[in-house]
Amino acid sequence: MKVLLRTGLAVLLTPLVFFGLSRIDPLARWVGSDGMWTALTPVFHLFGVIGSEGEENVLLGALLLVSFVTATIIVWLASALIRRQREQQAER
Repeated sequence: MKVLLRTGLAVLLTPLVFFGLSRIDPLARWVGSDGMWTALTPVFHLFGVIGSEGEENVLLGALLLVSFVTATIIVWLASALIRRQREQQAER
């Protein structure tokens, strides 16, 4: 049950993390750089992407995946901090 709740919270937090990551100027410049497109070339070939629209969809999917992983880490860390605080309060 806790895993399902944490996963749901991570899913709800993903768009906010995505928006936050997209507001970081150096990251946005890196994502739009030729180096990033070159690094993702194997992924484009893996999905059989042809054209810039397909490449943008793969890039969006990769950014959403990074946002979900980041949101999951945030939720798990918050859960651990809350659990630790409750244990400390129970000891008192």
